[in-house]
Amino acid sequence: MSAKIKLSKEELQLVQNAGIILTKNTIMQKVVSLFGILVEEMKDDLKKRSLPEELIIVSPKISRGENYQGLPYVMLDFPRLFSKEEVFAVRSFFWWGNYFSITLHLHGEYKKRFAPSLLENISLLREKGFWICQSDDPWRHELSADNYTPLSVLDNDAIAQIIEEKPFLKISAKAGLSNWEEAAPILLRFYKDLLSVMAQR
Repeated sequence: MSAKIKLSKEELQLVQNAGIILTKNTIMQKVVSLFGILVEEMKDDLKKRSLPEELIIVSPKISRGENYQGLPYVMLDFPRLFSKEEVFAVRSFFWWGNYFSITLHLHGEYKKRFAPSLLENISLLREKGFWICQSDDPWRHELSADNYTPLSVLDNDAIAQIIEEKPFLKISAKAGLSNWEEAAPILLRFYKDLLSVMAQR
């Protein structure tokens, strides 16, 4: 063969080290377990909320993958309702090398129903460090400058304009991976913050 596929010195060291992949697999399983514990707390909290029955009866879903922008991830969707026209979901997300995040995603009638209450209580979410999605792709998860904007840098009129102009609404917050032992409590607090500002209308 004329073409040679070469490895760099670093790549050659990595390819000979099975422990790296085995450790990574262990970490991913621990994230799944962490989300399993978190969702039980979420279920208990959800029972206290006056949300539509169809959101409460759907079981949670934990899924994992290897390639969100080239990196492994784990997702927990709860509550979750996805259809062609309607979305109501709270997604907890672990993204290898980046952070944990939690996102409220509303579309269709759920956006119409809950957006007024969210806007009315936006100061609480602003204080807690939430971001709002301003891009046109509802399936991007990264809290990057071209996808999300911190609520802290927007006034209420600018937030209202984003909500009005887009067919979907996504509000997110994140927690660093270095604070591993506090990740579940932080995500649960974010979860409660999001549901607290959505009074039934």
